[in-house]
Amino acid sequence: MVLARRFPSLNALRTFEAAARNMSFSEAAVELNVTQAAVSRQIRILEEDLGVALFRRLTRAVDLTSEGTLLYPPLHDALDQIERATARIWSNRGSGILTISVLPTFSVKWLMPRLLNFSEQHPEIEVHLVNSIKPAEFDRDEIDLAIRVGSTNDHFDSKDKPRIDLSMTNSWNGLQVEELMDDELVAVMSPEYARTHGAITSETDLERVTLLQMATRPNAWPDYFKAIDWTVSDPTNGPSYGHFFMTLQAAAESKGVALLPLVLSQEDLRNGTVVRAMPKKVASAGSYYLLGKKQNWDQSKVKIFRQWLRAEIDANNVPA
Repeated sequence: MVLARRFPSLNALRTFEAAARNMSFSEAAVELNVTQAAVSRQIRILEEDLGVALFRRLTRAVDLTSEGTLLYPPLHDALDQIERATARIWSNRGSGILTISVLPTFSVKWLMPRLLNFSEQHPEIEVHLVNSIKPAEFDRDEIDLAIRVGSTNDHFDSKDKPRIDLSMTNSWNGLQVEELMDDELVAVMSPEYARTHGAITSETDLERVTLLQMATRPNAWPDYFKAIDWTVSDPTNGPSYGHFFMTLQAAAESKGVALLPLVLSQEDLRNGTVVRAMPKKVASAGSYYLLGKKQNWDQSKVKIFRQWLRAEIDANNVPA
């Protein structure tokens, strides 16, 4: 008699793999499009099923236990194999599946709200979004397009503009690139925070406020102040967040002042969730770009999406 395979919850295993790979419950939550509480719950289910702790919960981080270190590599490899196999099956179904790797906050705040419009116009194309801040690797990740922020010139002069510390790709060989929009930074805060802390018109006003930090752009505030010619003694002494949408949410909840790309805070500024904290906006050293393989650039589904994306950007220009 052949015994049935015995596995823990596959959803719990998938959640553990994401958390272990990112070494963060919050980043796993973003990747899986669930709450951080849901990630914690699935990890707890798996730990209870196995009867061991898989993570050490530290004050502001997590670390794998010896049992977690034992489980992660084979699980990661197995999920990679499943992902590659299913991607090949999807790709064999025809030209209607378009896989796009997108920066998480750009996906949540800009692209996803507009995708219904694309689906209604092109029901024959099924869009799969992969949220990632990692350099786009088209062969490894089996993606058709990627949206990233940065510069196409690896040696750009960042002395006068806020730096972007992310890399768009590890290799430009065989890639086609289209600039989508400028990356302009604006300082925002909630209307309540503005009422209680007052206007910020000079360096001395900053003593009354908390400057929220972005883990992926640690130089944003120092570079911003340099660009507007302000001297600030400690511009990085504030709580740090892993994604822009977390920083924006913290600003909306009156936890401080956030420095964000205008394109990501545009809707929140329009609906009044946040207001401009300082009048000046500053262009960073990069832009948002669409990346794809040259050989597939004029493929029907890719070309249709590119044209739609350009029309959406032109119709929704970020206000000054």
